[in-house]
Amino acid sequence: MLAYKILDIAVCDDDQIIRQAYLKKIESYPPEKEPERYQTIYKAYEKIKTHQKRLEYFLFENDADISFDEYERMIFKVDKTITGEKWNQICQIYQNHK
Repeated sequence: MLAYKILDIAVCDDDQIIRQAYLKKIESYPPEKEPERYQTIYKAYEKIKTHQKRLEYFLFENDADISFDEYERMIFKVDKTITGEKWNQICQIYQNHK
């Protein structure tokens, strides 16, 4: 879950905390002074900035050990939008498997 480590945030932090962490990081590493570091931070933020993107990152770009049944429960039996409430449920499942 590298994107979370880059931004120094927890997996279940909300949009506001993620945005604040991103802004704090780019303030420390502005693109004109540290372009490579800025790109790393920007890419991490882009991967997790919305509920839907966090879900995609959670499912396809991390090393969490979750069974297919749990993926099915989280994805295939819900509609195509991920609300804050649904994301919190997914976070609970993730935290129970740590």
